Amino acid sequence: MSRIALLGALAMLVGCTSENELLGEPPPARAVNPPEPENPEQLDRIVQVQQPKVDILFVIDNSCSMLEEQTALANNFSPFMEFFTGSGLDYHIGVVSTDMDDQANHIGKLQQAGGVSYIDNSMPFQQANQIFSQMAIMGTSGSYEEKGRAAAYTMVELKPEIPRNVGFYRDEAALQFVFISDEEDQSGSNPITRPEFREWMATKKVSPDLVVSHAIIDPPGQPCPAGDTDGAEYERYSIWTGGVVFNLCEPDWGPFMDELGLQTSGLKREFFLSKIPVTDPWSIDVKVVISNETGNDITLGFPSCLAGEEIEDTSCRVTYNPGRNSIVFLDYVPEPFAQILVKYNIRENFAAGGQVTDDIPAGG
Repeated sequence: MSRIALLGALAMLVGCTSENELLGEPPPARAVNPPEPENPEQLDRIVQVQQPKVDILFVIDNSCSMLEEQTALANNFSPFMEFFTGSGLDYHIGVVSTDMDDQANHIGKLQQAGGVSYIDNSMPFQQANQIFSQMAIMGTSGSYEEKGRAAAYTMVELKPEIPRNVGFYRDEAALQFVFISDEEDQSGSNPITRPEFREWMATKKVSPDLVVSHAIIDPPGQPCPAGDTDGAEYERYSIWTGGVVFNLCEPDWGPFMDELGLQTSGLKREFFLSKIPVTDPWSIDVKVVISNETGNDITLGFPSCLAGEEIEDTSCRVTYNPGRNSIVFLDYVPEPFAQILVKYNIRENFAAGGQVTDDIPAGG
């Protein structure tokens, strides 16, 4: 979708001329009966894109109260991983703890399992799930001072080349943090203060939006029996970078892990239209074109409907949101580089018979 801004330029005028001469002839009167547009049908062709490379670091609290949360994370990793396996995305997924006291096994060191320090796109789905589970359920003997910010910064900035960490972080890849803790961040100023961390995240990559932080915490203002203190610091990191926040006391982590997978992979469910469509009568037709390995295109059709009560229609797979002038896939995420084709009739400011009107046609 393109949004084109029309800019008018006023030429520089020299010499002695009158105001009337500068203005020239007045414009012709507005036509009373403008013709209907020659092509009222619009076809938007949008390509599903993503960051070609991403490094995702899970920063997990391993203090004495975190066994249940570590287990919930491991058990719900599959919905997250589904966005990556077979996607064509070049990804690294690693885990560090919030323990900044244990020099031998922690302090910004990636957790190891199955002989590897991180998951990448060479691993089958089942293997990736098993390895992550072993990494995430790291035990609860870690320091009672949970220092997530310090651990993340130490791994990426101070220790990227130690044997256990080497290869995970890449300058050219997007960077995403996922903090999981039932306590507030207690990093203090060692090795970096909160304002310095914010500046570091904003300037680490060529663009600020390439570094994003997410949080699974006890959110401020939402009492959580499992949370000892709220995670206001971790929430701040997410707000600064446009990440997502989840309450770790929610019984079902699946939907959040699904959303987190969507966010970190760079894939989209919502696509914006270039013009305003007619919705009465319904005119929005949505198709997705996928190129397979043989070079042949596969075209999928998606029944669409207007957002609102009609979304309850089980046949509806795409909704149109008038407020955002966008379509949203409900149960499907187009794969990388798929073409989303949206065909619709353009809503124009004219009434039947060609009479000029400032009213929008009913339902349009």
